[in-house]
Amino acid sequence: MLILGGSFNVIDKTGGIKSILSWLVTKFKDKRLTLVYAVILFFMLFGSLFGIFEESITLLPIIIMLALSMGWDTFTGLAMCLLATGFGFSSAITNPFSVGLGSQAMGISLVSGIWYRILIFIIMYGLLCLFVTRHIKQIEKDPTKSPTYESDLIKKENLKLDLEEKDEKQGLTLKVYATLFITLLVAIIVSSVLGSFIDALSGLSIPIIALIFLFGTIISLLVLKVPFKEGAKYFFKGVLGILPSILLIVLAGSIRLVLENGKVMDTIIHELSTALSGGSPILGILFVYFITLVIQFFIGSASAKIILIIPIISAIASNVGITQNIALLSFIFGDGFTDLIYITNPILLISLGVAGFSYGKWLKKTWLLQVIVLVITTLLLILGHYIGY
Repeated sequence: MLILGGSFNVIDKTGGIKSILSWLVTKFKDKRLTLVYAVILFFMLFGSLFGIFEESITLLPIIIMLALSMGWDTFTGLAMCLLATGFGFSSAITNPFSVGLGSQAMGISLVSGIWYRILIFIIMYGLLCLFVTRHIKQIEKDPTKSPTYESDLIKKENLKLDLEEKDEKQGLTLKVYATLFITLLVAIIVSSVLGSFIDALSGLSIPIIALIFLFGTIISLLVLKVPFKEGAKYFFKGVLGILPSILLIVLAGSIRLVLENGKVMDTIIHELSTALSGGSPILGILFVYFITLVIQFFIGSASAKIILIIPIISAIASNVGITQNIALLSFIFGDGFTDLIYITNPILLISLGVAGFSYGKWLKKTWLLQVIVLVITTLLLILGHYIGY
């Protein structure tokens, strides 16, 4: 998080963001919504196929600035990046951290029932595009409806001035930072794929990407011939801007750690699952979904929850007459979508901190979407049961 704050401030102050945004604004000035849908699809596919979520934070600042340069607001940028990645992670097609580990623990194939997961992905992509389009139309009609209207006015004015300023180094700057971001994307994909197959690398993807980003930024400064003192000054100013968000993340993580290590949920899960055995299949589906939603508040890691509750979920599925695919899908839904609303999720807090967007405003803007998602996913689970998924 600190490297992200420092590096993006360097990229901003040395003209990298200005050059990239200038190119994108010129390229898509007559196809703005097309750009929105393409960006959403890009991040959703990353989450759905590769299990990428935390890594998307590295691209969040530039997506927010892209939204501002198109005349929208900070929330639009958050939706295009954070919401899209979270929706993709939750509408998993081959996500190695939920579908991969979960199917392995349940003894089913990774591709078992993949057709239904693809259908779910399409439905959720359409829902998110509709949600973002509605927000865009709303603030285009009345900009004061934006939750960050006043602060975005200042950002847009500064951004407008920056985009209008041209210099002879802009072409080189665009090439340098475009290369950096392409390298970063490749690193995200490679580290995520390797992490899903090599246990020793599974917890190292974020540090690896952070180091690549840091060294890439340093190399970019050297190529652009920015003095060392100037570059260091930009970096540490960016770090200072991120520091206030650290405390909240530490507090949220400590609460989760106490509840997890204290085995608070273990007894509750055992008693409930015992009482449910032999009951209604629909009740069994809803129970699996509900218990995952509850545990997700305390334990955000998909792999940790798989170790804790997948054996119980698998046994419940057998006892109440639902398929392992439906049980796994219930787990995936409960594990994913709540990442976008639970305050105990550090990735959400980091993203909001980077964006300068309060949790209260986020909750106000997304609670209805979360309710709609809860209803749709519940119906999809029940439908899946009745069609023999």
